[in-house]
Order: sequence, then C-alpha cells, then structure tokens
Amino acid sequence: MVNVRAIVETFASPGVRDTLSGGDAALGRPVGAVAIVFRIEEVETQRPGSLVIVPREVVASGDVALDLLLRRAAAARVSCVVVDAGTGELPSPTRRLAERFQIALWREPGLDPGRLRSDIERLVQNPELVGVGVVRAVSEVMLRPARDVGELVDRLAQVIAFPVALIGLDGHPIAGPMLAPADDLARALHSFGGQAGFRGAVVEGGTRESIVVVAGFPLAAGRPRLWLGARVPYGLDAPSGHILTSLRIASLAFSAHLAQTSLAYERENREAGALLDELLRKGDDVALADIERAAALGWQLVGWHVAVQVGAGSGLADLPSAALARSLTQALRANSVPAQPVDTGRAVVFWTTTTAAPDAEQLALLAGGVRAALEEVARGYPRLRPRAGIGDPHEGPGGIALSLDDARHALAFAESQQGRAVVQRSATMTANRLVRTWLPEGAARDVVASLTDPIRDADPTGQLIATLRTFLDSESNVSKTATVLHIHRNTVIQRLQRIRSLLDVDLDDPGDRLALRLALRLTP
Repeated sequence: MVNVRAIVETFASPGVRDTLSGGDAALGRPVGAVAIVFRIEEVETQRPGSLVIVPREVVASGDVALDLLLRRAAAARVSCVVVDAGTGELPSPTRRLAERFQIALWREPGLDPGRLRSDIERLVQNPELVGVGVVRAVSEVMLRPARDVGELVDRLAQVIAFPVALIGLDGHPIAGPMLAPADDLARALHSFGGQAGFRGAVVEGGTRESIVVVAGFPLAAGRPRLWLGARVPYGLDAPSGHILTSLRIASLAFSAHLAQTSLAYERENREAGALLDELLRKGDDVALADIERAAALGWQLVGWHVAVQVGAGSGLADLPSAALARSLTQALRANSVPAQPVDTGRAVVFWTTTTAAPDAEQLALLAGGVRAALEEVARGYPRLRPRAGIGDPHEGPGGIALSLDDARHALAFAESQQGRAVVQRSATMTANRLVRTWLPEGAARDVVASLTDPIRDADPTGQLIATLRTFLDSESNVSKTATVLHIHRNTVIQRLQRIRSLLDVDLDDPGDRLALRLALRLTP
C-alpha cells in the first residue's frame, strides 16, 4: 500500500508539496482507495484510508464548505483531500483544521478530477510503479565517484527523499542520522545477520514509520558489520518495495567504494609506514636513497618539521580505517594543510615542513587548518570525536621523531578534554593545565576528594589542612613549612604525626602524596 507522500511526489504539480496542509503525519498516512465526490455528504461514505478528489463546484461556496468537508473527512478517516487550488491562500483556520485532523489537504492547480483519479488508481493498484524513477535515479547517482561514505549517504537520502544512515552493529549511525533507538535496531540487525542469502528487511520503528535495512557491505564474507537503512512512513514500503531495491543498489556502490578505498590505502600506507619506521630509527643518519624515497611520497626531510598526531576517539570499529584516513586527507587538503597521513595503528600521523623555523602565526594557521579539517570529518561521521596533538618545531630528519613525540603527548592531553574536534599544541601545555584536565570526574572524583575528610572532621579550625597543604607545597620540607606558617618546627612535626594517625597514609610515599595533592585541589 502506498501513502500520501508517494502519491503527492508522483502526481502533484511543481511547488504543490510546499503548500500542502496537514503536516508530516498526514503525508505518512496510507491510501487504499480513490474516489471523486460530487456532494460534501458523500465524503462520509468513503472507506477509511481513501483519497478523495473534490471538483471545484463542490466547495464553490468557499472556506466554510471546505471546513465542513474536512470535518466529515475526519469522521470517515479519509487520508487526503484534493481540491482545485483556486485563487489566493488558504485561511489559517482551515490549515490548522487539516493539521488537527492529520488530513493532507492537496490543492492542485487546474484540477482534472477524472484524469487524476485514473492516475492515482493505477498507482494504488500497482504500488511498485512509485519507485521506478527513484530506482533509476539511485542507479545513476551512486555510480559517480564519491569523497567518502558520508557523501554517498547524503546522495541516497536526497534521491529517495527519506532519512538514510550507514549503521554499525551496535545500532548507532556511522554516517547519517539516528533512525531508531540504537538498542532496538542492534537487536534486529543481530537477528538478520545470520540468515543465509539475506536480501533486506523492514524493522518496525513505531506506529507511523518503519526502517528498511540491507547489508551495507554485501560483498564481504561472514556476518555483515555495516548496514544501510532508511526511515520511511509506515505503509509506504514492503520487503519488495522500491526503497528496499534502492538500498540494495546503493549497498553495492558502498561495497565498491570501500573496497577500492581500502585496497589503495593499504598499498600506500604499507609503503609509507615502512619508510616512516626507518626514518624514526635512523634519526639524522639518513642516506640519499632515503631522501629520494621520501620525496616520492611527497615528504621533505630537510627543514623544520611540525608533526601532528590524530586520534578518532570513537567506536567506529565497523568502518574500515581507510575510509576515515581518506576523509581526513581530503579534509586537510581542503583546509590548506597538504599532508599524507600515515596510520600507525595507534594514531594517524603526518607533518608539515618549512625551510625556516615557523613563527607563532604559522603555527596558529596550522592549528586552525587541522581543527577545521577535523570538524569537517566529524560532520560526516556523527559519532566521531576526533582529537589532534601538534608537536613543537624541530629541525632535520631527526626532528620528525622529536616533533612526533611532542605531538603524542599533546594528543594525550587533547583526548582528556571535552569537545567535538579538539586540537592541542604541545607549546601551550603546562603541568598545571595537565593536572587540572586529568582530575577525576564522577564517583572517582568524590572518592579522591573525601581523602582529607577525617582531618576536616577532627580539626574544624583548619590548622591541620593548612599544615598538610603547606607541607606538600614545600616539597615535604618541615623547616620550610614552619617558616611559611610562622610556627615552631616541632609544632609542624606534631601536626604531621596527627595527620598520619587520622589518614593512615605514608607521607614519605610519592603515590600517597600525589593522592593528597589531588584531594586538596578538589576541595577548598
């Protein structure tokens, strides 16, 4: 059975859909019969789910007649009312009435009731005709080269006019919007995954919609790890419908794209990774052959190098790493960061090279370009939380390893920060910022903060807390602590003994001292 949306998209004149009244819910209502009525009273005799075509003379008396017709259509549970567009705009009360009853009010310019009924009846009786043009368009647009899977998802959604997503086994979208609750979708996908020759299915998504799914990488052996899905109004499609056919065609395009990308990337990354390992091991002792091999990959070894390490910070294990690396490479180049990233297994790394030491402005431009590239990649993959660390500039072939080491530390700092696309420069890192960033959160924070509670409970004056704080800040020096607090050295020793008895800690142990420092930072 087709729905109102499919009929409107097939037969309505250009621009009519934008003026349709009744809301999205009305577009999703199924249509099982078509009729022309010649009197308003005839509307009440129509079957539920009918599309009613009303000649112009029936509602010639104006808005009052149209309102009455809508009320009777609602009583009969009619899905759609088609009238002549006439002149002028519909009054707001009439539009609100259509939305209240969830009846699609379709105003067709120059309405020919007999011809429209004939066309729609043929479609209702043969719903497969709805998607002939859609399937043809999908076949055409999905064959064009694409930058990444996100672009393929967007193309498919535009052609079939419904939300589309590439979904992982956990039910979350890798590209595209969330189609249904992830847990429910994951259970359904898991049940489909083991079926031999699985061609696709419809997952019930609610009372007014369903999710059509197919294996997103059908050429792969074993249980599918990627799924392609579309959310459609309930009643529009069935396991043999045009949406399913469109998804199956698109899934082949996804397979071809991912296979080609993976093969090319693995070949290039294998060679680049092997050379990078050699360069990092040799440092400044590189041979002419190494310089030539690097030049063939677009790398410069002579000059000042600023390395970048990028981490995905996401659970996109179902998506081949080649797809992400390709998206990152293209996004970097689009944001004026010419680079050939290398996947080391732990992170994706690259570096830029200049003939002279880069100044602050150049480093800021690099950071801005990397951040813009990460944001661009993240827009294509909703669950991705990319992070990047940028190292300090270092000179010569050996400088690549030094800058990469800086970038690794900066990436660790970036991964501890909140945000969608975080870039951290090594030069801006300080010990205090690291401590503030890595302070525990949630239950762990409460546990650490409570370490000094026995002292506070036993000494409301705060002398013991002040003594402990000063002692730790003075590098555990009793004499210096006494000088800062303006008290006798023996008084400090007595207070420390009291603190040890209350906390049961070893103030000579570096781990215990670190825990107490964190606790004091978390509490006033």
